[in-house]
Amino acid sequence: MIVMICDAAAMADDKPYGTEAADAPVRRADFERALRFLNMTDLDVRDSLLRLAAHVVALTDELTRRLDGVEPLPADPNTPARETKGTIEDAVGEQLTPTFLKIQLAEVKDPGRRLWLEGDPTSKYTVDGADVPCAELIHLCGARCCTYSFPLSTADLDEGVIRWDYGRPYMIRQRASDHRCVHNDPDTKACTVHAQRPIVCRKYDCRHDTRVWIDYEKRIPAPLDAKDTASTDLDLFERLRRREMSYVAENDAVTHMWPEAEPRTGPPAPAPGTRILPRRD
Repeated sequence: MIVMICDAAAMADDKPYGTEAADAPVRRADFERALRFLNMTDLDVRDSLLRLAAHVVALTDELTRRLDGVEPLPADPNTPARETKGTIEDAVGEQLTPTFLKIQLAEVKDPGRRLWLEGDPTSKYTVDGADVPCAELIHLCGARCCTYSFPLSTADLDEGVIRWDYGRPYMIRQRASDHRCVHNDPDTKACTVHAQRPIVCRKYDCRHDTRVWIDYEKRIPAPLDAKDTASTDLDLFERLRRREMSYVAENDAVTHMWPEAEPRTGPPAPAPGTRILPRRD
């Protein structure tokens, strides 16, 4: 059993600002704020480990070259540091950046369960949607684009309307029953948050997607299990650039978040020393 000891200063009962019932439910905004902070901490730790891995790889390669007799022996340890050339430290330092870059490129090539954010800095509300009459076609295509998995942006997270998967940050949240986005109406297949839809949805053009159409002009939909034959993979360096952009944006957003937007009142503060026991539900 957890017991909270409250030692709050006395305050006027008519203006109990900042207080909250001990058994009040956690707000989604607060919960997601904590998750985003933990996720960024995880990224920072992972980045440090990758840099350490790059150092180990560069050091191992350099030692292997020297043991094989390819490289000269290191300088005399008594030589002043400013005069040393060709030491192991120098060689490792030169290889550290390109080695770390190779590790980063391997990460973005196969991200797996790594954190991922949409790195497009464009405001989604300034983007014109693709010229596709979705409302007229939805009875044919079944809005199968709403079954695709994709990352949200920091702007989506800040706005707090579009839901994301807490177990796979920061991918769009989907249902297990039909693998669709949670904002998709299961009956009409329409988007229930169309005005706030992510930038990925706004830019998506299904007309040449072989998962959706055999022939768009003739309105012939593809089989439900059709695969996309067009290559949509970004250049790895572009992927890495976008990932770095998304990291900077998310780190800035999390750093400057405030737990309270406006003054909020709650129940009167308990007297100093009051024992508050959790509710037994």
